[in-house]
Amino acid sequence: MNNMSLAFLMVLSVSVVANSTVAREKVPAPAEELTDKVRNFLKKEMGLLADGGRTIEEALAADDSTTVAEEAAKMHETFVHKDEVTTFDLRILKAELGDEFVERDKAFHGLVRQLEAYAREGKADQQQRVFQDMLKACAGCHAAYAPEAPVLE
Repeated sequence: MNNMSLAFLMVLSVSVVANSTVAREKVPAPAEELTDKVRNFLKKEMGLLADGGRTIEEALAADDSTTVAEEAAKMHETFVHKDEVTTFDLRILKAELGDEFVERDKAFHGLVRQLEAYAREGKADQQQRVFQDMLKACAGCHAAYAPEAPVLE
């Protein structure tokens, strides 16, 4: 084996070891980087949304559009408890999680409003479709920002 081949094999082996070490290191999810206060109010909001989602799921199965509309309205209003969160906290949230998170959140709340409207109109098929879209939005956001956190436990 010539020196060039030996050098190449050494560089390759160091590269493989380095890459496997990096792959094993746990990279914190973006939500883990938030302040405790911001992370806690997000957890509270997610808990309220999950509770609402479970109630909506049951109401959809029972063809209960009234409950779907009421719960969707509550879910829309859960957005970051205004009485507990300061403008500074919201700036931290946006700075840490970025514009994409804010856009995802707005889109989710748009789906919630759409679900409420379909429920008030008694459109069962559309309610089911929008609710599935909501679940996909939840799963996508959790995958990007808080993979350890459950979606509708």
